[in-house]
Amino acid sequence: MKVSILGRGNCIIPVVSAICHLDLASEVVWVDDKPGLPCDVVQDLQQAIAIAGSDTQLHAVRELSVLEDSQIVILLPDSVRPVLRSIQAQYRAHVALARNFAQAIKQHAPTARVVVAMPPACSLAFYVYRELEAERGQVIGLSGGAASAYLKNQIANQLDVSVQDITTLVIGNDDAIYPLPQYCRVNGIPLDLLLSATQIRELTAAVNDQHKKFVNVEAPYTLSAWISQIVAAIALDKKRIMSVSSLVQASDTQVYLNVPTKIGRDGAELILRLDLDKSQRKQFWELVARSVSEQHAL
Repeated sequence: MKVSILGRGNCIIPVVSAICHLDLASEVVWVDDKPGLPCDVVQDLQQAIAIAGSDTQLHAVRELSVLEDSQIVILLPDSVRPVLRSIQAQYRAHVALARNFAQAIKQHAPTARVVVAMPPACSLAFYVYRELEAERGQVIGLSGGAASAYLKNQIANQLDVSVQDITTLVIGNDDAIYPLPQYCRVNGIPLDLLLSATQIRELTAAVNDQHKKFVNVEAPYTLSAWISQIVAAIALDKKRIMSVSSLVQASDTQVYLNVPTKIGRDGAELILRLDLDKSQRKQFWELVARSVSEQHAL
């Protein structure tokens, strides 16, 4: 399997390292179309991979034509410099990057599974899907991962239990994340049997606040861990259920939202149906309405 990683930011080195250490790809290609790839960093990564016992071959190149024959393509964000660049400027930079990357993917790797890990991931995943004229499930967006991890950590801390025993589920878009407490479990035990209604409401509000804070914050290690799980799920056809940004058909409209999705060889293979209460259904349709206007405007 060949995995190509496109990006210019501080996240790229941890992601490249994590994918190579999975030892699932025969070849990992780091593509940066800017001049001056750091040869010493590439050599350091290659040596670290060898020490870890991975047979993955790492190559760093500038030419986008190297995407040829890639099974998975990962799109990473540009570096975020809040002091120097406004959120609007960052948004424009990521849209420009996505446009450039989508054109290259369409030309050289039109059937690759594409993982969009640059904010706003829902909107840019929809943009890439539309530009590629992709198959349903071919493009996956990563949005809300930090908020979901925060929820798991908070539950573990409040109950003084291991995060390994906790499963969580959230839905959302680029602007908002809503935990679904009825689907959160601690080793199979429903969350409402362990926390009060007040505690759950406070957790839900805190998770949404955390998501808003992290939208334009670099989190290279969070991102690399999340991308590694996605790549492993596709490469090994694991059929994992994960909250990712997937293509949702709402009435006669297509939109990308964070929803529980089965991830396997074909990418986002199936969106799971959920039983939502009245308040959650209202939140869901508000997410659809806001996301349609934002994503179709790109």
